[in-house]
Amino acid sequence: MQFTSSIFLFLFVPFVVAVNATMPAGWRNTFLVVASIFFYAWGEPVFVLVAIASSLIDMAFAEAIVRSRAPRLRKLWLALGVSANLGLLIYCKYTGFLFDNLHALLVTMDVPRPEVILPLGISFIVFEKITYLVDVYRGVCGTARSIRDYLLFVFLFPKLLAGPILKFHEMKGQIEHHRVTINDLEEGAFRFLQGLAKKVLVADQVAVLADQVFAMPPGELGFATAWLGALAFTVQIYFDFSGYTDMAIGLARMLGFRLRENFNQPYLAVGFADFWRRWHISLSTFIRDYLYVPLGGNRVPPWRVYLNLWICFLASGLWHGASWTFVIWGAFHGLFVSADHFGMRRVWPLLPRAAGIAITFFLVVIGWVLFRSASLAQAGGFLAAMVTPWGDAPPLPWVQLDTALCLVAGLVLSFLPLGAMQHLGRRILARALPVAQQLVMLCFAIWAFGRVFTETFKPFIYFRF
Repeated sequence: MQFTSSIFLFLFVPFVVAVNATMPAGWRNTFLVVASIFFYAWGEPVFVLVAIASSLIDMAFAEAIVRSRAPRLRKLWLALGVSANLGLLIYCKYTGFLFDNLHALLVTMDVPRPEVILPLGISFIVFEKITYLVDVYRGVCGTARSIRDYLLFVFLFPKLLAGPILKFHEMKGQIEHHRVTINDLEEGAFRFLQGLAKKVLVADQVAVLADQVFAMPPGELGFATAWLGALAFTVQIYFDFSGYTDMAIGLARMLGFRLRENFNQPYLAVGFADFWRRWHISLSTFIRDYLYVPLGGNRVPPWRVYLNLWICFLASGLWHGASWTFVIWGAFHGLFVSADHFGMRRVWPLLPRAAGIAITFFLVVIGWVLFRSASLAQAGGFLAAMVTPWGDAPPLPWVQLDTALCLVAGLVLSFLPLGAMQHLGRRILARALPVAQQLVMLCFAIWAFGRVFTETFKPFIYFRF
């Protein structure tokens, strides 16, 4: 079930929010487990059973970790639990990729190519399940109070398909002491509409331009066209993913849960280390806490720190997709994060902040070309066009005015101090009469929902990860 589909917006969400807010507190978690599993089963009727079964296995491993007193035995149960989850992810997501790269060997062995359908949201689900096992092992929190509570953590539908990636110890208390207030409903609805607007009014509009440019043969790309397409995708992926996150945070708030923020104006970053403190924050903190620190973090010799950073960013690239373009994208970011760690962080303060932002943004756009390209050959041709201003550039009569305006608006909003704008907007609304506030919200909702009905549906980019 897609977040911007009519059945989700006008049937599922109103029903679930209304029932959750009015039913007895003791039944809320049970109701949300059923609703969330129904939501996931709508698009994944088979894998939902696998996810439920693997969640029950997680609980068994967690209980074994708690009951075992010998450190080696505890580590063994943890390793088995994490391996089971990673094995599920590798099988579902990377089987075809591994086969294609071992094609010459496997063909001689007469091994047919396996056809495995990638389940929605599996990368997010597996990472969250791993946090449960590791948090219990580290003693950060106890085991889930019941099967129901753990299934709610795994399947809570607002964050199920594309995050934010939650940590069990952050949600345990909220699940056990679940309550909903009028303020939760109001704040959540406002945040949800904000995300819907980002998606349908900006991301989906510039996606048309990005798709057209990236569909062009590399030989036909001119300098201006390539940069236009790259900037369009840069705006699209930010407003698409942050829009989803806003909708997820808003929905969860309406249900009585507070999810972590996932973005903090990433295109205002100075350096790649700063970028990853602002972009997909839940993924970067997961990799830091559950991969980088166990590898030794900063407590090892410099060459090991450098190696650890590269391992983390290669893992990040592979987590996004089973393709060499994602691997190279991860290595690209790993290179510049390492550069920040070993010297550039001392250089950035010497530059004007605007220059640091511009340099970082330029490199991030280059990275997005790798991310968006279907193959390394396409990425190479695209990047070549971006650095050859003397090449022939065909005219762009197919760029619609409204698309161009959305692109400009997206770029402007990406670089404005969003926190200040939100604060100003809330002050204006606070001074307005309650009726005026409701009218503004109503007009805002009609505008965004109108786009849902009149525009071609475009799935969220991160749903395929």
